[in-house]
Amino acid sequence: MKLIYIRMHRLQMVAMFSIAVVVLNFLSIRYLAKEDMGNVDMSMLAGHSIVIDPGHGGIDSGASRNNVIEKEITLAISNKLADVLQSHGANVIFTRESDIDYYTRGKGGKRKDLVTRIEMMETSGAELFISVHCNAYRDASLSGAQVFYSPKFAQNKLLAERIQQVLMELSPGNKRQAKEDKHILILNGNKIPGVLIETGYLTNPKEATLLSDNDYQRKLVEQIAKALAYHFSPNVVR
Repeated sequence: MKLIYIRMHRLQMVAMFSIAVVVLNFLSIRYLAKEDMGNVDMSMLAGHSIVIDPGHGGIDSGASRNNVIEKEITLAISNKLADVLQSHGANVIFTRESDIDYYTRGKGGKRKDLVTRIEMMETSGAELFISVHCNAYRDASLSGAQVFYSPKFAQNKLLAERIQQVLMELSPGNKRQAKEDKHILILNGNKIPGVLIETGYLTNPKEATLLSDNDYQRKLVEQIAKALAYHFSPNVVR
């Protein structure tokens, strides 16, 4: 009986040790990823082609709260992101560079707008796309940028998690995680990898003010660019 007890005790110790090793490995990987992201070589962006999709535009204003209009913010952020990416040698293609839309009259106008953007992305020759949006919800206390991805391509999740990580570093109070979505057309109807970034909540007065601020926008795009440079690094899984 004593021998059985000793063996069971040893098995429990081995199991606990194995779990501890797995947890430590996981934490180490997360920690090292953060270290790599913080010291990433931005020259890794050189030669890569990226589509930037400023959400909404034209007759589609998107969300409009706290005197801030989504279509204007997405274009401003997209332009700043393009500047950073191009300064490090990346090739940037826009789905829109001004206050325009691709709507058609009658039923299905919104879908036509999205399908046109998707076609532009797919024929651009780009490696991936970034669709820029702002969030809105009836609860004004909600805040925090969040990245959405489709499970269609394995690298979508990796890219989304990397961008989510650096956005959380920008706003330490943000506990949101990258989220899979199987319904957003711009993500799931696309033949190239990419993510959609909800840069924050316009329904939150404080966050709406931040998203309207040029300095904050620059910090935001610098974080996104850093995640992209890391994603394109040669020894990183994609």
